[in-house]
Amino acid sequence: MSELSQRVVVVTGGSAGIGRATVERLVSDGARVVTCARDGDRLADAVGALRGVTCVTADMVDAADRARLLEGTLTEHGRLDGVVLNAGLGWAGLVEDMPADAVAGIVALNLTGAIELTRLALPHLLAAARERGRGDVVAVSSVAAWAQVPPLTVYSATKAGLAGFVKGLRREVTARGVRVHTVNPFFVETEWLARGHGHAPTSDADAEGRLSRGIAPERVADRIAGCLRSPWSRTVSVPRWAGAARLGEVTPVNRLLDLAFSPQADRIRAAARRAVAARIGDRTVA
Repeated sequence: MSELSQRVVVVTGGSAGIGRATVERLVSDGARVVTCARDGDRLADAVGALRGVTCVTADMVDAADRARLLEGTLTEHGRLDGVVLNAGLGWAGLVEDMPADAVAGIVALNLTGAIELTRLALPHLLAAARERGRGDVVAVSSVAAWAQVPPLTVYSATKAGLAGFVKGLRREVTARGVRVHTVNPFFVETEWLARGHGHAPTSDADAEGRLSRGIAPERVADRIAGCLRSPWSRTVSVPRWAGAARLGEVTPVNRLLDLAFSPQADRIRAAARRAVAARIGDRTVA
């Protein structure tokens, strides 16, 4: 089971960015992939024509949709070998400027949705480990899980929470054959910021010029595929040098970050507003 051929993997958020690149990578390696997104038309246009892919319109914030995604996977394939927890949202700005619904939505998707989907999947992943040698959970996290800095404070908190969940889960299931991984990218060229601020592109053409700056999502997909092949649970950064962000959790570096960022709140707010305006196509923000 170290290879991906014929393994059944669920990938959330497959219509664009890291999720889409991951679906493409896994099916090229022979996996059978069930993927979901809230925009079913966009999802079908993105990956629906790929051999071995099943597309499901589903929102991972919705409990019924999470259950339906797994039930459909088991009905179609009769098994589940891995889950890639990719769907996520971000919001750039100071906490005091955040709408309440933005806070609730980010926590519900990035943390609660990921934990709940994992909880539903675990009995089937444990069965895969008993019957075929392994099951896998791959959480797409962020270097922000290690260094929580504005203007991504709430997003960072959800990723730090996800990291804590992964560590605890490893201690529950590793001896029973389920590997639990996190992939922690630096900035990635995706629609992440536009989506988090309520302006999700409706097509690849619509996304042109609105992607966040960063590394290609295919690089992250490569590391996700590597985790699904790994004989042990892994925590990886993309690029590798981004793992230096772990120093953000260590004293005195964490105190230096406090001192460096706190006096810059007004500048951070202004920079975040400009970045968001560029991603949502609003040129009125200076």
